[in-house]
Amino acid sequence: MKHRSYKNEWFLLAGALLLTIVSFILDIYFCDLNWFARSGALVVLFAAVVEFRISGHIYDDIQRSQFLNKTIDISVPLPAKPTKERKRISIVAHTFLVIGTIIWGYGDLLWPQT
Repeated sequence: MKHRSYKNEWFLLAGALLLTIVSFILDIYFCDLNWFARSGALVVLFAAVVEFRISGHIYDDIQRSQFLNKTIDISVPLPAKPTKERKRISIVAHTFLVIGTIIWGYGDLLWPQT
């Protein structure tokens, strides 16, 4: 099977992180903007896009193996193991989904309301 590098997915997650950091800094200097809490929604969106792209890669792998007529002896069950890179990007994307949701829901509570 062809190994993927997931450069675009890492770029999306890095962009989400950068957006969150910039939003946090903006909220420190301009308290009434609430950009940090809003950035949580974008982090969730970026992480969901990454998860969708990963599932597309998995689907491509399944289609490729069917096209090549690869058969697996089902008398001996084999656990499906993703590549280390796919597993790593998936864990980071899942973490961003959770953290982004927390930021989205509670990020505005970090600063006193005026």
